[in-house]
Amino acid sequence: MKKVLILFVILSLLLTGCWDKREINELAFVQGIGMDIDKDKMCNITVQVLKPANLATSSGGGGGGAAAGKPYEVYSSRGVDFAKAFSNFNTELSRTLFLQHNEIIFIGENLARSGIYSMLDFITRNPEFRRTSYLVVVSGGTLDDLMKLSKSVEKYPYREILGMIQNQKNTSSAYVCDINHFVETLETEKVQPIVGRLEIVKKDGKPQHARFVGAAAFKYDKMVGLLTEQETKGIMWMDNLIKNTSLVIDKGPKGDKTHISFAIIKANSTITPKVSGEDVSFDVKINFDSNMIEQNSRYNLTDLKMIKGLEDLQQEKVKSEVLDALNAVQKKYKVDSVGFGRKLQEKYPKVWEKLKDRWDDIYPNVKVNVSVKATLKRSGLTSKPIEPR
Repeated sequence: MKKVLILFVILSLLLTGCWDKREINELAFVQGIGMDIDKDKMCNITVQVLKPANLATSSGGGGGGAAAGKPYEVYSSRGVDFAKAFSNFNTELSRTLFLQHNEIIFIGENLARSGIYSMLDFITRNPEFRRTSYLVVVSGGTLDDLMKLSKSVEKYPYREILGMIQNQKNTSSAYVCDINHFVETLETEKVQPIVGRLEIVKKDGKPQHARFVGAAAFKYDKMVGLLTEQETKGIMWMDNLIKNTSLVIDKGPKGDKTHISFAIIKANSTITPKVSGEDVSFDVKINFDSNMIEQNSRYNLTDLKMIKGLEDLQQEKVKSEVLDALNAVQKKYKVDSVGFGRKLQEKYPKVWEKLKDRWDDIYPNVKVNVSVKATLKRSGLTSKPIEPR
């Protein structure tokens, strides 16, 4: 009897098959999903779905793409919550939405300002959403505007924006954040997240293209304000997120108006908390190396005084970006986006225990001392300027 039972179990395992199998011709591949709420507080989801037949035709060249039409379609759905809005797509689409190829979640500004907790709850419970998907706040237009942008190098707008995000990661020219990072920050005591911002640029009221510009500052799950590019870069300097990037100064060592560009090749920052009785302050130290890549003026870079002058100007520029960032997040929005509280907790846990309940009141008035050290490593293949004769 025991042998029969074992044989029955083995046969049961072998004969179950792929219970969750789905046919590819029954799926609608999502390449970009956006979530927002409307004036009635109803949840809206907008998806960009590939049209495989048109995609294949347009890749053949010779104008076939125009004849076949665009290789994607945009659909929107509405519901009392995001789960209901998502399930409502079944009443309009002949295929099942397939999300596992999607790498970006666009957040409408209305939803960001009212709080994205419900959105996070929905996407973290659904196994098809990738936790490594990027979060992007969209401003200057609707998600429908974004999904239907026609000015694009790529075949469909989603691919264009994904390329921008990859470029930002390589050049540190804008802030990018994924779901994992956002949730981890939310779950860290007294640290507030920021999210990269995509702005829809319009001409004569019509959406033309999108560009990354600054970031959105959050207090817990609610957006409290927008950060400029300079303010966002200041946070990235303090948070050790600067890798390869460029730095442009608009005056020369002699005070003349010009443009000089540098490539940042290495950067490092430290944040050190200091405690004196009940007073808390922080020392922010930033060191970076750069190479000159272009100058409009004709500085002779064999002169050591000139090199020192250019280093001082770079230090001044970076310090200005950091102070602008502190003015925005510490004084204006009163959010600890850099994690000063976390630094205090790590170095002085007993002091943190005494202050943590009052940190939201203490933090906006905490003194932050910023020092920057720049080292100009190379000036390119030529030290002396070109002299036309």
